[in-house]
Amino acid sequence: MLLVSTAAVLVMFAISAYVWTRIPAGEVVCTHWNAAGECDDHGSKFVGIVLLPIVTVGMAGLFALIPRIEPRAANLSQSGRAYAVVWGAMLLFFVALHIITMLEVLGHGAGIGTTMPILVGLLFVLIGGSLGHIRSNYFFGIRTPWTLSSELSWDKTHRLGGKLFVILGLIFMVSPLVVTGEAWIYGLMGGILVSMVVLVAYSYVIWKGDPDARRGA
Repeated sequence: MLLVSTAAVLVMFAISAYVWTRIPAGEVVCTHWNAAGECDDHGSKFVGIVLLPIVTVGMAGLFALIPRIEPRAANLSQSGRAYAVVWGAMLLFFVALHIITMLEVLGHGAGIGTTMPILVGLLFVLIGGSLGHIRSNYFFGIRTPWTLSSELSWDKTHRLGGKLFVILGLIFMVSPLVVTGEAWIYGLMGGILVSMVVLVAYSYVIWKGDPDARRGA
């Protein structure tokens, strides 16, 4: 994954270098789009063209660091395939986002208001498909006091969480066909909030009924 990350980052910086040469010195570029795909903020060429690849370097570095500092490293190692899928999904999301935003900066309408919910939905589907294969750890997954102290709660909560993430992702991916403007972002926030409440409550219920759960003295 380090090699994949390196390749992804190099592609992003190459795209940035190309776009940089097409924008006159001192000119401001769009740096933020609202949920409807409309530019609502401008900034320097550095922020608009180079910042996202730098953020991607930091993200990849974090993914590389976590297995080295994880207290339950053996569990995370057994979750290696799921971890790699999520890492790869994040890279794919950042690379695709960079391509779309650079097209917008160059004046080629990429339909960011339509493509963003599709990208976010795909990210949710890929992450959701991996959640059920993650072993208990402190950095990666749905971490509540009850999932971290009960293997049963961890396993069942992540299986449910995976299904919810996939369902939300599919809804987001088709949302451009049924809603317009900023409606999808409100659906995203609402769906995440409801899912979080359900998963936290569910993790507690399973922990409560687990005779093997670790409990305080």
